[in-house]
Amino acid sequence: MKYGTIGTEEKYFLQWKEDEGDNSRFKLEKYLLKICEKSRLIELLHDFVVFDGGRKKLPRVHQYFGVKAAQRYADAFRGGIIWHTQGSGKSIVMVLLAKWILENKPAARVVIVTDRDELDKQIAGVFTDAGESIRRSTSGSDLMKQLGQSAPRLLCSLVHKFGRKGVDNFDQFIRELQSQPCYTVG
Repeated sequence: MKYGTIGTEEKYFLQWKEDEGDNSRFKLEKYLLKICEKSRLIELLHDFVVFDGGRKKLPRVHQYFGVKAAQRYADAFRGGIIWHTQGSGKSIVMVLLAKWILENKPAARVVIVTDRDELDKQIAGVFTDAGESIRRSTSGSDLMKQLGQSAPRLLCSLVHKFGRKGVDNFDQFIRELQSQPCYTVG
């Protein structure tokens, strides 16, 4: 596990790559052998096949290990961030992790917050193509209304829907949030 300090707080970063010091094989061969290990291969076929618009997709090695690490954190009710670069497969990781959370945590809700309308639409499309019903919020109050109910369990929203000073009544929005907290069930 890697760690560092930001200000006075110590932050931990999970290292999900395995045996990076092992240079006895080409990386592709090494990772194929790791992911095709018997118990992982069975799990990969059982739990990690995503149907994207009728096409079967499997995660790449980094996606598999990233989802597995995130599952351990979610199982322990700990938060975290998976940092992705452009083209690294964010959508498939989100679908796999959200599906796992919804299947394994009956009281859980998953909210995906993005910063661009095209990304919000893309994510909604990916989940829909994968057979998951996702609700796109239309406003901050719509999102709060949805979160106040038991369904839908899978939502997406734009960060802009949370209100902006000078455009929406941001202070009123914060007061509404504070007066209606959404408690998580462990």
